[in-house]
Amino acid sequence: MSDKPVLLVVYDTGSLAPTRLAEAARDNGCSLVFVTAGTDHAREMIPTLETVGSVVDAAGRTEAELLDALRALAPAGIITFSEFQIARTVRLAEALGLRYHRSADVDAITHKDLQRQRFAEAGVDSVRFRTISAPEQADEAIAYVGLPAIIKPVIGASSRNTQAVTTPEECHAALAQMFSGDGEGQGGPTETAVMLEELLVGRDTPAPWGDYIAVDCVADGDDVRPVFVTSKFALAEPFRERGGYGGFSVVPQDEERAVRDLACRAVRALNIHGVADVEIKLTAEGPRVIEVNGRLGAWVDDLAVRSGTSDPAYVAVAAALGRPYETPEVKQDGPIAFHYLIVPPVGARRVASIRNVSALRRLPNVDRVTVLAEPGAPADWRIGARGNTAAVIGSAANHRELAATVAAIENVDWITYE
Repeated sequence: MSDKPVLLVVYDTGSLAPTRLAEAARDNGCSLVFVTAGTDHAREMIPTLETVGSVVDAAGRTEAELLDALRALAPAGIITFSEFQIARTVRLAEALGLRYHRSADVDAITHKDLQRQRFAEAGVDSVRFRTISAPEQADEAIAYVGLPAIIKPVIGASSRNTQAVTTPEECHAALAQMFSGDGEGQGGPTETAVMLEELLVGRDTPAPWGDYIAVDCVADGDDVRPVFVTSKFALAEPFRERGGYGGFSVVPQDEERAVRDLACRAVRALNIHGVADVEIKLTAEGPRVIEVNGRLGAWVDDLAVRSGTSDPAYVAVAAALGRPYETPEVKQDGPIAFHYLIVPPVGARRVASIRNVSALRRLPNVDRVTVLAEPGAPADWRIGARGNTAAVIGSAANHRELAATVAAIENVDWITYE
């Protein structure tokens, strides 16, 4: 190990590629040590991680043994980009005396119902909700929350098992499926706790733009600042992301500033340290908090760098090391980088065929197409982002050009479903 300060990265499926993290570490003058989780993905990535840093494999070690190995490295900071490793990172940070989210706040950061409580207590936002751990609790929850409402997992990411319900019958049926993992003729993801939450109705928004927006922030105590704003494309039914774009939005500048302010207040209410991703609904009455994730958002670093807006990876590493960082002002000119996701329709059960992907790649403003499925692969809206069939990445000069590109992507005949 060199004499550079050591940054521990608790690694699993996450929002930042190891190669980009390595660039940020180099620019911050630190060495990376990846603490790999015992998941299949983390273990498969160990050879790649070893090309950009050192690896401490947590598999097969007790937490005490892992802590002994990490203390010997005298780390200067710790971070994770994986939603699934936030709680473990909090435990390691506390035991090692490193700055990160506090153990007293981790449940509110990772549990959507406890977030709602914290926001209400802090005067940030108030939304009616009830936590449901069994289908028979539905009627009591409906009586309190009202309908229409949205059901979402208490702990989760990527729009898994998220849907709106407008009648008691729809609510009962959805909950029965989520708690059993069955429904519509095939098994789906099973939940142990969900929220029934007041449906935040987005304002009328022309296609292809979404009625919500995300702000990634960096926090050091009460100093919370926006790093990047990801404007969103319209959701696919029922509540699946189609990706985002940046660095400037179709949302007017004064409204975007209000969104950024609300995002920072939500992060401050959760006592987050480091980076966080905040989703905000744009309603006719003003912006409302959807949820906060205690890590960098998906695609954020890529969009920020390609649009020349900011460097979220650098900021995340600097914050983890306790070093100074700069954050940008609202941007109002191009280029606009985009990351557009192609998702199967709600009724799809299987990918039947894939052909003519080159037609997607030949579209103006498209730089790269990554096909995420193959013929015969199952298709199920309930698994959220894991069911995406392709990602289309590129840039445009203005919003009119970007809207035309999205329409062209959707019109390409390249995949069929059963």
